[in-house]
Amino acid sequence: MLASALLLLGTTGCKNDLDRVAAIDVAAQGPDRTTYNAEYYFSDSGLVRNRLRAGVIDEYQADPPRIELSEGLELRFFDVQGREGSRLTARRGTILNGQRRMLVEGEVVFTNAKGERLETEQLIWAQDSARVWTDRPVRVLRDRVIIHGNGLDAAEDFSRYTVRRITGTIVVDPRDTLAPAQR
Repeated sequence: MLASALLLLGTTGCKNDLDRVAAIDVAAQGPDRTTYNAEYYFSDSGLVRNRLRAGVIDEYQADPPRIELSEGLELRFFDVQGREGSRLTARRGTILNGQRRMLVEGEVVFTNAKGERLETEQLIWAQDSARVWTDRPVRVLRDRVIIHGNGLDAAEDFSRYTVRRITGTIVVDPRDTLAPAQR
């Protein structure tokens, strides 16, 4: 008798209410996967080339497939010896894997291995061409010099760069090779 009572309780207690399951609201446009406080490593030919950290990473498979980064992000670049080099930070970003592009926005700061610092509001990194660029206003701080401009093209690690449409004054040290010759 006890066994039949337990069997009866066991069969009635485990019931899926399909109406309740169907009532769970899943946003059709929501991410397919969300990761919190994530850290990803990217390698090429067995060498770690980049480390990405973000507060929230949302992955979408729908068109266009993309990865959205929010609540702050940090992208570190490593040299061929595995040493940390440049550092890129921003409030948010979007990775378009199909295009091999990453767009970062909001308080973007990119510091290279020499300590030069780029500040802008938007920056695009093209992995296939190993370069970064923006058409937005930029500010580059190097030593005691501050360069303002509208747009920038650079190597992906910000080791070499060209500031477009420079505004403001640049002070050139007389010992600099770019200084005009004194007579």
